[in-house]
Amino acid sequence: MRNKAAIFIFIFQCLLVFGVSGKECFTLTLSEQWKFSTGDSLAWATVGYDDSGWTTISSRRYWEEQGYNDYDGYAWYRQSFVISKEWERTVADAGGLYIRYEFADDVDEVFVNGVSVGKMGEFPPKFRVVFGGMRKYRIAPELLHFGKENVIAIRVYDNGGAGGLKTKEVTLQSVTPMDEMEMDIQCEDSDWVFENTGLIDFRVRLKKPLKTDDEFNLVCKVTTDTYLPVDSFVYKVKGDFEQPVSFVPPAPGFYRITLYGEQNGAKSDPLKFNMGYNPEQIFSPVDAAPDFDSFWEETLEELAQVNPSFKMSLLKDKSQGAKNIYHVEMYSLGNVRIEGYYAVPKKEGKHPAIISFLGYGSGGGLPNPDNLPDFCEFVLSTRGQGIQLPGNTYGRWIVYGLEDKANYYYRGAFMDLVRGVDFLCSRPEVDTSKIFAEGGSQGGAFTLAVCALDKRICAAAPYIPFLSDFRDYFKIVPWPREVFEDYMRSHQECSWDKVYRLLSYFDMKNLASRISCPIIMGVGLQDETCPPHINFSGYNQVRSPKQYYIYYDKGHTVGKSWWSIRNDFFRGFCK
Repeated sequence: MRNKAAIFIFIFQCLLVFGVSGKECFTLTLSEQWKFSTGDSLAWATVGYDDSGWTTISSRRYWEEQGYNDYDGYAWYRQSFVISKEWERTVADAGGLYIRYEFADDVDEVFVNGVSVGKMGEFPPKFRVVFGGMRKYRIAPELLHFGKENVIAIRVYDNGGAGGLKTKEVTLQSVTPMDEMEMDIQCEDSDWVFENTGLIDFRVRLKKPLKTDDEFNLVCKVTTDTYLPVDSFVYKVKGDFEQPVSFVPPAPGFYRITLYGEQNGAKSDPLKFNMGYNPEQIFSPVDAAPDFDSFWEETLEELAQVNPSFKMSLLKDKSQGAKNIYHVEMYSLGNVRIEGYYAVPKKEGKHPAIISFLGYGSGGGLPNPDNLPDFCEFVLSTRGQGIQLPGNTYGRWIVYGLEDKANYYYRGAFMDLVRGVDFLCSRPEVDTSKIFAEGGSQGGAFTLAVCALDKRICAAAPYIPFLSDFRDYFKIVPWPREVFEDYMRSHQECSWDKVYRLLSYFDMKNLASRISCPIIMGVGLQDETCPPHINFSGYNQVRSPKQYYIYYDKGHTVGKSWWSIRNDFFRGFCK
């Protein structure tokens, strides 16, 4: 069976030969079917390992979609291939091959014939996620066995949610001049978001000259953020080019732009980025249920019946700077104990206060005792996250209690935010007329939510906010839609209509009109976790004074200037 597969691959690869600058280019698209096993052993990378007892799965779908529901941890993919000896000189002269694929979740490492050729992220114990993104690893020609069996093995580690490979194809291609192509974008609009111009325009140029003077195609493709085609262009370029590009955006929103060079079938790595047009005119209508307001008023009344029993403990070893740091405990909705860290200036008197909210699954967030010496700072951990993360009993928070809005995780979490404000208002050192809220990602959504549910917030600074416009959100990026899909596979009674109906009670665009305090918002234009569309879905419903700041080159974060902008914004209310 293995020999038959090798013969098929050899025939297939012979059909995929292109000329690049007068030279042949070897290209092979591997089968989407891979031998697969959970677990971990470096022996699985070797050519001689017997994988006949392994199952077979597709690299186009997560392993949860193929019988490994709820599996988190290590797994391996294996596939063998043969390259005819007649290609040995071609591949050697080119300097080897590149293996490319589009997506892995969360960390991956590629082995060719038992030798590691590259990885993205870090495996435990120094775990570091590199979620998604194009993978490209170079295979030296001396690692390949021409005319014999070769084995590619991909080691993947997933820390939670959907995991594994999810890619349209895995390809091998000999190195070409296109592999050296690096492009740069020049745009006169400083934040890459255009307003009332009727046009999005920019210039493309090379970062460094190519090793060829031959003409090639510069391909540009434009889609909406939901991947609907908008326009495409092909420009004939050569040398050290600088190519103007423009297109007419059909509606307010954000647009995905993909650029790559192409020469006789060989393609450069794509340059992908987002640009925006009239974001304050994005159409994301409110879809709140008729009982939306009463639901939250009743929930707030229920919280008020819970005795908070505030408790503070001084952390002496953390209190060597300008502030004393305390560990705080209190009780919230459902009599759930929540925690936080509280920093108090050592200087006596009344102080303004900032309540900070954490990102999804973040740690405890200990305040810096030397930061903002004239402000009290309270970093709140909502139930099951932050300080409470090691003892989390809420599973994957975003789908916990999804069967009933009264039991949904974020109903309790939103009340934790209000309880955090209760704590600040109980403190004699806090000027309760100057309580500010801030946070990013989930913390950005929490910031908007607390402003909507608690009028004691003076001003707020959310950035890259989460939890908004779910119907559009799930069309734009795969996470967290995949978490809901995974949940629904084991809860057949659940439907998308039911999910969206429940989520509408916790959607920032439905809460935002209740906000009465001034806000500023930070946006990462290249964010593929909380994309800018959902940031503006909530922001556009805010009726109080507001301003946004877009960081054109940032993904799921903001630039350094945000922190001084935020601090100056808060200080403006303290004069």
